[in-house]
Amino acid sequence: DNTNEHGDLWNDEDLSIYSNDQRKNPSDINSGGRALESVVRPYARATVGLPLRMSFDVRRRTFAFEFRHGTALTAATELFIPSYQYPNGYKVTVSDGRYEADPETQTLRYYHSTERETHVIRVRPV
Repeated sequence: DNTNEHGDLWNDEDLSIYSNDQRKNPSDINSGGRALESVVRPYARATVGLPLRMSFDVRRRTFAFEFRHGTALTAATELFIPSYQYPNGYKVTVSDGRYEADPETQTLRYYHSTERETHVIRVRPV
């Protein structure tokens, strides 16, 4: 029920991050989003260990996640990597171990090695 002219039916204010009035391409799920750059960000969904630092630079679209591993060496640390921020793909750099990227589910799974205690994952646009 939200419009740019009249706001929404609840309080007549237009404070939403989505508006049909802004939608230019019906086949694009992100069309109509007005603040997606600051809302749709990469983040850690599940960490095998203790998170130490997570950052996202909106202008450069660079993401970094650092954590100290726990005892579960076979599990993966799982990150959400939104295609909205990386429409042309992304490059991953890891301190050690290996990763699997699944752009269809917007998921990055990272398997750390036992050679280090602290692990860093970096993502940037291609």
